[in-house]
Amino acid sequence: MKKHIRKVPNNKKAIAPYNFVELPDKIVAAELESNGKLRDNNRYYSDRYTGRIECTLITSSPLYIRCGLTKEEFECGTEAKDLSDFYYIDSITKKPVLPGSSLRGMLRTLVEIISFSKISPVSDYQRLFFRAVATLPREDSLATAYREFIPSEVKAGYLKRDGDTWKIYAAKEIRINNTSTSFAWVKEEDLSSDDFPELKKFDDADYLSQDIPISFHSITKPKGRYIVENVTIPRKYPFNQGRLVTSGNMKETSDSDSESIRTYHCVVFAPSPNPNKTYIIDPEAINDYLNALTDFQKQPPFDEKLGMLQENRPVFYCQPTQGNIVTLFGHSPYFRIPYSPNGDGKAATVVDFIPENLRDDSIIDIAEAIFGFVRRDKQPEKKEQSRAGRISVSDAICLSSANDIFMTQEVITPKILASPKPTTYQHYLVQPEETNAEKSKLKHYASQPTEETVIRGHKLYWHKGSNPDIQHPKPNEIKDTQTTQIKPIKSGIEFKFTIQFENLSKVEVGALMWIFDIAQNNNYRLSLGMGKPLGMGAVKIESNLYISKRQARYTQLFNNNNWQTAESLDDNPDYQQFFENYILQELKQTGRFNDIPRIQMLLAMLSWQSLPSSKTRYMEIEGEQNPLDGEPNEYKNRRVLPTPLDVIS
Repeated sequence: MKKHIRKVPNNKKAIAPYNFVELPDKIVAAELESNGKLRDNNRYYSDRYTGRIECTLITSSPLYIRCGLTKEEFECGTEAKDLSDFYYIDSITKKPVLPGSSLRGMLRTLVEIISFSKISPVSDYQRLFFRAVATLPREDSLATAYREFIPSEVKAGYLKRDGDTWKIYAAKEIRINNTSTSFAWVKEEDLSSDDFPELKKFDDADYLSQDIPISFHSITKPKGRYIVENVTIPRKYPFNQGRLVTSGNMKETSDSDSESIRTYHCVVFAPSPNPNKTYIIDPEAINDYLNALTDFQKQPPFDEKLGMLQENRPVFYCQPTQGNIVTLFGHSPYFRIPYSPNGDGKAATVVDFIPENLRDDSIIDIAEAIFGFVRRDKQPEKKEQSRAGRISVSDAICLSSANDIFMTQEVITPKILASPKPTTYQHYLVQPEETNAEKSKLKHYASQPTEETVIRGHKLYWHKGSNPDIQHPKPNEIKDTQTTQIKPIKSGIEFKFTIQFENLSKVEVGALMWIFDIAQNNNYRLSLGMGKPLGMGAVKIESNLYISKRQARYTQLFNNNNWQTAESLDDNPDYQQFFENYILQELKQTGRFNDIPRIQMLLAMLSWQSLPSSKTRYMEIEGEQNPLDGEPNEYKNRRVLPTPLDVIS
């Protein structure tokens, strides 16, 4: 399997608050019985271990886990982001509690990494599309793929619904200079405010996409682009009717007050009088489109669930070379197209970039053996469909005084964190050594063959010290839809929780104790809760392992005036050695476990050292005082995100 470039040249190196622990080359299977299944858990075994791990968690940076909605809040349509309460159980005291589900999830992720378990489950719902690439420079590796998928000519038409089928009725074509077109362009400054008082202009604060009836005098073709002359109200030029279509202003992903870079709108001509110019949109293309709707495409005038799919709405599409099935369409001429690594037009998902051997459900890995699993697909008779976990994690109860827990008594508006952008492939996909991080050679989601690249691996966030900068500097100047309210607890707050386990092998106990050995080491911290990109949620965990002697436990009921638990404190370091030796043996590797590059990357990401903020901030499209390359848009040159080891070196 291809490995990410180990040393990215400094002038091509990206920065981010996150990084990745690389994928394993193979899955390490759990210890199975001769029948290929896990041992039954209907009794206690003398060669297995049952007991508990008593844990004290201490926050090392501000920590926040949001409380869920009450029934009344849910029924009133309250949004979770507008609630600032920390998670609690007691509705009277509202004292913070760390839910066991959050602690369990944190532990499982780390066990998956160190035990070389599969990356599972991964959703195949979200589809991947090219975004805003109509004018990519030729040195960009994505430009070639885009030109291969988009024919030289895009057409326009109108949407019609026929039962469950969406059809496109072509717009009338107008010939000029021996060529024809079904749409043309008009400069926004040439549109009269008297004729179109309702038009939202690109730089208006309340800008939105619109579809307005118009008429026009004629079209010209200066410099190869069709331009509409004298666009005005519908009735003025009855033989040249159409629709003025406005799309995104290229500012919807920014809270900047800068001017839009766009200056032209589109005019789609009236429907064609030829009834034979009708096309059917491929149902699979419809599903791909719906599964990848952006926030912009869910807001008016688009439909929240169907996006642009509305009766009689203008649509842009690539006319099929054969037949009448359309696979590429959108609400503007520069519509998004699917990343299709197989070249069949079907939109890829992240799952397509995980090697099959790393998502093989016929293998039960160590994380599944400890925490349990349920297979999505029906398994053959000899394979297990599901298995309950052998570990439970309690809620963590706060030990600190209720009067001095929170970072501040007032709610905080944190800096805005957008959703992940996996289409930033120079960060999320492995870029092999041979690319040398050059823009023209970078692998992307449409690279062929698909074996050329895979996803980077497990995404983790850098720690940023005990007092990270989390508050938004100007919370009153941003849109309310972008903000949230939180009330985090401060550093130094203690919690207590217990992990109960049954019938774990030495290897499995060793996996857990490997994590807890790191968790109490002053050089490292684990991560929990919200705001990890801001440096929130760093925690240290001190632990004690107690092993239960089951035969003694059931020999007598009482031990003096107490219940007979037959437990003893166990500080045997051999558990971790059994685990490390097992992994090395299965990987057929020699040397130290901690010298494996994947483990070194994990330790780098857990490291409690302060990297400069210049290495762990998000790159920006604009606004940075000292931008990379001197370019306000730091993404423009597609800098490659280095490995964690490359960052800390």
